[in-house]
Amino acid sequence: MNIVIAPPIRKKYEKDISSLFPEASLFYLEDMDEEKRKEALEKADVVLSRNITGDIRKEELPLLAKPAMVQTTRTGVDHLDFRTLPKGIRLYCNAGGWARGIAESACGMIIALNRCLREQLYDLQRGEFHILGYHQKLLSEETVLIAGFGGIGQAVAEVLHPFHCRLTAISRHLPKSPLLAKAYTMDDLEEAVKEADVLVLALPFSKETEGIISRHILSLMKEDSMVVDVARARLIDRKALLDKVKNNPHFHVAMDVWWEENEAYPKDGDPLLAYPNVLGSAHNAEMSSTAHREALMNALRNIRAFLDGKPVKGKVHREEYEREN
Repeated sequence: MNIVIAPPIRKKYEKDISSLFPEASLFYLEDMDEEKRKEALEKADVVLSRNITGDIRKEELPLLAKPAMVQTTRTGVDHLDFRTLPKGIRLYCNAGGWARGIAESACGMIIALNRCLREQLYDLQRGEFHILGYHQKLLSEETVLIAGFGGIGQAVAEVLHPFHCRLTAISRHLPKSPLLAKAYTMDDLEEAVKEADVLVLALPFSKETEGIISRHILSLMKEDSMVVDVARARLIDRKALLDKVKNNPHFHVAMDVWWEENEAYPKDGDPLLAYPNVLGSAHNAEMSSTAHREALMNALRNIRAFLDGKPVKGKVHREEYEREN
């Protein structure tokens, strides 16, 4: 069994990787020249990659048609241009690999919004001290709808459960968990959002989910509900969300993800953040001192399960992501 390790992680993680795959021949691309890289990829049974385009060179991409498994350490794959990948690639994302930090961040955002912390900070900064007058709520009074019940969605449910909120979930396939009071499929999105006080977006971003939180869906939500997006900003109709926030001061939003990020992020900030009923973070909800190790080990354990003939997570169906333009 030949396993190719594409990202430069040998120095830090070689012992962990060797212990998980004692029977395998391990090839670290970071140690190889161009010719040896090609040889390793040509005979690979499994390839571990960080994000495909970062540690696999453009001219090497066709070689990814052969391995029985190409496992990424990232959860999302919507950044990939599938037109550049071989048709036969058997790609697996890192489902649940970053879930713990994201779930805690989502929980923290919900509590911060429920307690109107940004509104209070805004007033305090202006010299206004109001003990009363804020629309504060308790999680135990609320119904939380988790949209997307994969690794992240399930972790969100586990983190929120001790707060005694009513947990519901919606996904393409009917979610199943003893933590849920009610479960829906995506066909029931309108019904589900009407009941929700909190909507947590943990859906994968694909052709099917782009813009799924439309102006119509937002109009069905309670006037004092909230949206917490820890998935992708383009799940939401941007203009509709801005209008909802602007016209409903008790409607709250928390965004870890944005329509433009990194160098493309607006120099004067996203317009949503002009309103005190909005919180934001810089697409780093997953981060912690242990996050990178946890994510890598999750990906490696998925490879181990694949080699052992056990159930695996994160199989990517390219037709959900391929775009004409």
